[in-house]
Parts: sequence; C-alpha cells; structure tokens
Amino acid sequence: MNNDIKEYTTPSGKKRYKFAIYVGKSEVTGESIQARKRGFKSYEDALKCYALISSKIADNTYTGLEIKNHKVSDVYRVWLDSYKDTVKTSTLVNVKQFFKNHILKDLGSYYIERLTPFKCQSVAQKWALELPKTFNTLIIYSNKLLDYAVRFDYIRKNPMRMIIKPKKQVEHKEFTDFYTKQELNAFLKASKNENIKIYTFFRLLAYSGMRKGEALALKWSDIDFTSSTISINKTVSIGNKHRVVVNNTTKTKRNRAISMDARTMQLLKEWRFQQRRDLLRLGFNPFDKEQVVFQNFDNEVVRPNLVAVWNKRICDKNGLRRIKIHGFRHTHASLLFDAGVPMEDVKQRLGHASIQTTMDIYTHVTKDKQDKTALSFAQYMEN
Repeated sequence: MNNDIKEYTTPSGKKRYKFAIYVGKSEVTGESIQARKRGFKSYEDALKCYALISSKIADNTYTGLEIKNHKVSDVYRVWLDSYKDTVKTSTLVNVKQFFKNHILKDLGSYYIERLTPFKCQSVAQKWALELPKTFNTLIIYSNKLLDYAVRFDYIRKNPMRMIIKPKKQVEHKEFTDFYTKQELNAFLKASKNENIKIYTFFRLLAYSGMRKGEALALKWSDIDFTSSTISINKTVSIGNKHRVVVNNTTKTKRNRAISMDARTMQLLKEWRFQQRRDLLRLGFNPFDKEQVVFQNFDNEVVRPNLVAVWNKRICDKNGLRRIKIHGFRHTHASLLFDAGVPMEDVKQRLGHASIQTTMDIYTHVTKDKQDKTALSFAQYMEN
C-alpha cells in the first residue's frame, strides 16, 4: 500500500484517489515543488500514474507536463456544482454573471496550478480601475473559488489572498435618492392618475418602508385588516432564465410584522375590491388564500422591473424628479427620522440586520439638513 495515495470524497459524494510527490525545490523561490494528481476512479489507476511520475523524477526527465493541469474555468464548474445549493437562486444568478462577465474572462483560461500572486494582483488592479464599484465583490468570489481549490487539493495556496488589495476610490456624491415630504406627496398625487393598483403599490412602499421584492411577494393573507398590520416574510427576485422567484424569507432572513396607518389600510381594501372584480371577469378565483396583492394579467407575481417602468412613466408625465424604487424605502426612513422615531425602532420597521445600516441611511438623508443648520447658525451670528 502506497501511503502517498489518498482516498477522498468529491462534493457529489463520489470516492476518488489522489497523490502528491516531492519533486524538489524551486530555483526561483526556494519552495518545495510537488507533483499533484487527483480524480482517479481506482487505487490501481492512481498507482500506475504515481509509478510513471516517480520514475521520471528519478531519471531527472520529469518536466511537469505529465500532470494534467486544471484550468480555472474547469475548477469553477466543479465549485459551482457544490456552491449552488448554499445560496438563494437570485444570488446564484448574480454570481454566475460575475464569473461570466469578469472573473472567467480574465482568469478562466489560466491553469490554476500556475496562477501566480503577480497575475492575481494584475487582474485585481484592472478590476479596480475598470469596475470601481464591484471590484471588491469580484475579489471576494475569486477567493471563494480559489479557497475551494486549496481545500480540495488542486493548489497549495490561494494566490489571490497574497495580493495587496487596491484601495477603493471613494466618490463624494451628494445622496439624493429619497423624496422630501412635499416631493412624495406630489408623486403620490400623480400616481393616482395611473390606476388604483399602481397608486396602492407606491403608497404602500412609501408608508411601510418595504423593499420592492417584499411588497411584490405580499399575499392578502399577509394583511390583517383587524389589527392594521402586515406580515413581511418573503421576497420576489429574478432567478435562472429570468424567471420570477418567490423566496420564503426576506433579504436579511428577518421576518417582521409592521403596523400601518388607517388611510393605507383603507386603500388596500379598495384595491382588493377592485382586484376581485377584475379577476372574476377574467375567470380567476380571487378568493384563493394564495392570491397575491399585486398581480399581472396572468394573475401571477408582477416582475420587479415593471414597477420601475411605472415609476418612470409617472415622473416623465408629470415633470417630477425621479428616484429609484429603493429610494422610497430611504424616503420612509428619512420621514421617520424627521418625525422623531428612535433609530432602533426604524431598524426594526425596515428589517435591517444591523443598526449600522440604519445609521448609514440616517447619515445620508440628514446631510442636507446639517448643511442648512450650519448655514442658519452662520447667518444668525452675522446679524
């Protein structure tokens, strides 16, 4: 029995064999060099290859070409097969795009055994220059892949962890992705001219602070008209092949119930009445306990990108400043702060995992007020 040949189990549960043979020391770095081979279906196959390489090392004819090298793209496919079951479908879609559009474009054709810290440093610098907002994410996912390669003995060290991470360039932009009270009222007034569904959707966003996906995932069974509360326990996202997916948990996996004002609850009742009439006319059963609050023409969940179309149409038709859909969540937080609501209560209502997230929003949305306060003080002192 050869002690250098080890049995291991693949992520899919298959038994395989691998080995590593000492070759010598690198003339450049002085580090030990090993010939590594894995993936043998039987001990006998591994032993044959081991004997061949050992013989060439002894004869001083070993070049390293006898070892089958693995391209980064090949290892990525193996890693993805195990990683896909650990994340939400929407996250997986994003990760695949990161690799397809960036990581594999720059590293996919390289043999993972020959990937150097110098090459990783070069690629990281390129990402930082070309993709200042996402380069950190690309480094994170590259590390996940290369850490996997270390764990399963493709390589000894992760070269991406040896780089000097480029400094993120901070953009000092004024944060304006929220409405003032007056701007919000003007937007909601304009949205009434669309239809009751659209008006109800934006009123709900602005008065609840829900995320877009949370509002679109709502069912009527989540709304308690007796206690005027809404249970937020799922979210909508885009999955594989651009399909709409309803995830049975929120973004931060923190389900919550929030209280709502009487006018919004009344508006929801009016919309439910209108929706039932419309669905009955189209041949659907609107009394199903699984009925979603905001449906499309096929009585399915509205696609997330459609609400951005509603938003743009309302603003363009009425000459209003347009904020992103997530900006309605910032607006809700801003107005809560204006109303004197404690930060911890705002955190709970918005479903933030960390109070730091709430504090960051507070810093953004109150910056303009702080500037005005400083100006008012200066003017007072000069008079």
